[in-house]
Amino acid sequence: MATPYETIYNRALSKIEDPTLAMLPEEDLENMLHGYLMSAIAKHRKCEHDLSDRDEELKQFNSNLSVLDIEILGILVVREWVSVQLHSVVNTLQVFGGKEERFYAQSSHIKELREMDDRLRLEAQQLSRDYSYIDNDYFD
Repeated sequence: MATPYETIYNRALSKIEDPTLAMLPEEDLENMLHGYLMSAIAKHRKCEHDLSDRDEELKQFNSNLSVLDIEILGILVVREWVSVQLHSVVNTLQVFGGKEERFYAQSSHIKELREMDDRLRLEAQQLSRDYSYIDNDYFD
């Protein structure tokens, strides 16, 4: 049995509230998510399945990933999305204007994105830690 990439994409998208994603053409959204997934795969090192065993033409992993694998990869895909938001030129360019609120809002937004990334990193680490206990004889 195989796990389609779309399963991971849907898991990740359920964690993101960004109306601009809904406005992207489906092919562009899928290409973006695929790039995030490739980065996420490199970061999910404790997976019991060989994540390099995949079919790019069929857009699927050739093994049946567990619910925990899907959750971890979904979180890691969201972290990749957050990373792009954090490093966006929109956030790094200075905003010219007469109101100090704009500068505060810009720094506040970046702070919130960093906090979100920290929360996602911790969640992924905790799930990966829990993942390592699954096959431990101590818990049988």
